[in-house]
Amino acid sequence: MWREGRNVLYAGGRYTQNLMLARAGVLPFFLLAAWVVWMWTRRLSGDWAAALAVGLFVSTEPVLAHAGFATLDLPLAATCAAALFALTLWLERHCRTRSLLLGITVAAAVVTKFSSLAYLPAAAAVIALAWWYTHPRPAFTGLPIRQAVAWAAAAAALTVWAAYRFSIGPVTTGMPVPAPEFWRGIGEVLAHQEAGWEGYLLGQTSTTGWWYFFPVALAVKTPIPFLWFLALGATAAFRMGRRAAQWMPLAPAAASGAILLVSLRLAPSIGLRQILPVYPLAAVTAGWGAWWILEQARDMRPVKVVAGVLLTWQLVAAVRAFPDFLPWFNVAAGKHPERILVGSDLDWGQDLFRLVDTVQARGIDSLALAYFGSADPTMHFAHVRPLAPYERAPGWSAVSIAVIKGLSVPGGKGYEWLDTIPPSAYVGASIRLYHFRP
Repeated sequence: MWREGRNVLYAGGRYTQNLMLARAGVLPFFLLAAWVVWMWTRRLSGDWAAALAVGLFVSTEPVLAHAGFATLDLPLAATCAAALFALTLWLERHCRTRSLLLGITVAAAVVTKFSSLAYLPAAAAVIALAWWYTHPRPAFTGLPIRQAVAWAAAAAALTVWAAYRFSIGPVTTGMPVPAPEFWRGIGEVLAHQEAGWEGYLLGQTSTTGWWYFFPVALAVKTPIPFLWFLALGATAAFRMGRRAAQWMPLAPAAASGAILLVSLRLAPSIGLRQILPVYPLAAVTAGWGAWWILEQARDMRPVKVVAGVLLTWQLVAAVRAFPDFLPWFNVAAGKHPERILVGSDLDWGQDLFRLVDTVQARGIDSLALAYFGSADPTMHFAHVRPLAPYERAPGWSAVSIAVIKGLSVPGGKGYEWLDTIPPSAYVGASIRLYHFRP
């Protein structure tokens, strides 16, 4: 698939243009996610809370980073948030329109990325539980519940089938079924799950992962102000749910927690991007929390000042991080975040063009390269060759930090010795440039 992807991006000799267009396709999902955050928070507390929630969401560095990549991670976050918001509307009133909306949004999330098949049921279950807790004897409004479920299921099935262009055929052998690619895709994901994915955490590489990977990643990759407002919002929502029997503020907080819990066991430990759907849900809770504390502190000027400082901190940090949103870490990560996370949280090959500029500026005519990324370096350098493990070649060498840390390296060793040698230059946040004398 890597060769096929490169063929698409390098088609016609227009790599940068093709890549730009591929990335542009993700931007509508970024807008969709922001819109869902706005609408959901607005239903909870009005325009000011919604504005705070959207501001927190669009200034969160992991969100901004993956809104600029041609991947399915941000689209999954947007479609999952839309589906869960549609579920809350459907629980309020089971009309035909809301049933169709629920089915379509659920199907959109499912066909975007198969991890939604784990995230959506868990999140939907806790939302339904919160709703049932405040409605022990629910009075269904709109359609009878069976009809409403049937409409939603039919809309979901038809949308999934349409996404696969109404194809019919056998999954492997045997009887033809609608959308066989969908069922084969699920099988391939399960096979990959068994084989494992290579990940890195706290100086170790593993193909089986760590249950605590995502809590650590969230702790060091999420803005500190966002975490504070999230904690305030979640606390207020749970108290309100227990005392005032209000389930709507509790829904996004509970849903984001459910996705995190599922990820501890099922999501591959290869990057925070795997649980990006947590962020729009958490932003609703954080925005509601920011509004709640400001409302509670109407006559408490110090509290308002602290809230204002936190909001300013997050916005200024996002502006300062531009354009390097991917390798951004909060202050908890310290001066060497590469000791905590690498991969798609720090080094995803994003600095290749900076390396090209550096090579040209320094007049380097030959380069040995150990690169971690999906691009083809031979298409961007006149004279480049692979740098072998343990090779100390005279001249210039460039190595990705992910390679130094053992990712995509047989046995995880061969370049770790470079970690003890000061480089001649740092290229962006992900590539180190060395010059060795004969």
